[in-house]
Amino acid sequence: MLDLGFVKENIKRVKRAIKYKKVSGVSPEDIDRLVTLSDEIKQLKRQIQDLRTLRNRLAQQIKGAKKQESLNKAAKLREDIKSLELTLKEKEEEFNRIYQLIPNVFSKDTPIGDSEEDNVVIRIVGSKPKFDFKPKTHYELFRNLGIADFERGVKVAGFRGYFLLGDLAMLHWAVLTFAFAELVKKGFIPVIPPTVVKEFVMFGAGQFPWGKEDTFKLANPHTHEDYYLIGTAEQPLMALLANEIISEEKLPLKLVGFSPSYRREVGAHHKDLKGLIRLHEFWKVEQVVIIPPDERLAYDIHEEITQNAEELLQKLGIHYRVLAMCSADMGNPHYKKYDIESWMPGQGKYRETHSSSIMSDFQCRRNNIRVKLKTGKKAFAWSLNNTAIASPRILAVIAENYQTHDGRVKIPEVLVPYMFGKRYIEPVQI
Repeated sequence: MLDLGFVKENIKRVKRAIKYKKVSGVSPEDIDRLVTLSDEIKQLKRQIQDLRTLRNRLAQQIKGAKKQESLNKAAKLREDIKSLELTLKEKEEEFNRIYQLIPNVFSKDTPIGDSEEDNVVIRIVGSKPKFDFKPKTHYELFRNLGIADFERGVKVAGFRGYFLLGDLAMLHWAVLTFAFAELVKKGFIPVIPPTVVKEFVMFGAGQFPWGKEDTFKLANPHTHEDYYLIGTAEQPLMALLANEIISEEKLPLKLVGFSPSYRREVGAHHKDLKGLIRLHEFWKVEQVVIIPPDERLAYDIHEEITQNAEELLQKLGIHYRVLAMCSADMGNPHYKKYDIESWMPGQGKYRETHSSSIMSDFQCRRNNIRVKLKTGKKAFAWSLNNTAIASPRILAVIAENYQTHDGRVKIPEVLVPYMFGKRYIEPVQI
């Protein structure tokens, strides 16, 4: 959420964000309406307060008396106040509808673009693996080895359901544990967050209102509150410090969350129907960092958390590239965003496996997370986040890069200790 004062002082920049992020539900013209509503609401509140003051004075004048004229004036004031309050409520509802849909502005170095085709490659790391045979896709490998069962997954869990079996289940555990441990070694505080959360958590992270249709809502007839399944550990980690004031001396605060994640994938119904790329449920190791409101520091931390994710891929021996996301492909809450795409030889293309974002004060303002600066003043903090590892997607990447001519999958050397010394995935029959 943007500061209203910032919006009023940067109307062109906010309108530009709406236009080039291609935000639905709000238009650049709505910003003019928002400013008008803000002034009207302020004026209505002043009028209501003046009438209340007048009514209170009148009540003191007629106390103990039964002067019909004064009573009629008091009744008229009540009706006027009631009418103004109704108008105020309508204007506040319209204001909030627009205000909550205003996206974050994007950084000055964000590429302007209309789609993912306009994302800019900023570096390519490593080399594509070479095979003396035609590489298979991960779903072909998994089916042949019997280590992923999609048919039974659909039977049990519905569309995009899956089972991981045998060594693939162990590899899933191994790569997540490896990534989690690597981040803890770097000084990140390990966190296992709740995965069933209240609505304010989703709003605070910027998932709502835009991504509400992609979120699983839980039916609970015994409570008046709505509860949701998280789409990433980022959401509860941001809510961890909601409505709190942090001393600047404690920042940057670096957290690494380990959790399952759930997404309905509503907008991707016909995409990636095969394999383990796009799923309703998966696991993530997520970096979240809270810092003082300092753009230069944010840029430094952004590079740091991106490098952390890159180091994991380098240790896994995966060729990848890093892209600067263009305005239309970066998400409404984001200020600056990178994606990391890993090479998948079986598919013959790069696939997104990590994202790394600066959120400026957008999430912290929504969660009311403030910093007590060394100067004694209080300000909203800034936040950043990064996908360190998401699995099973990374399993698909590993399988396609580490396949052998006989259809087996070699285990990356760095994961062998987590696989109890095993170096190849063995087939399973059920």
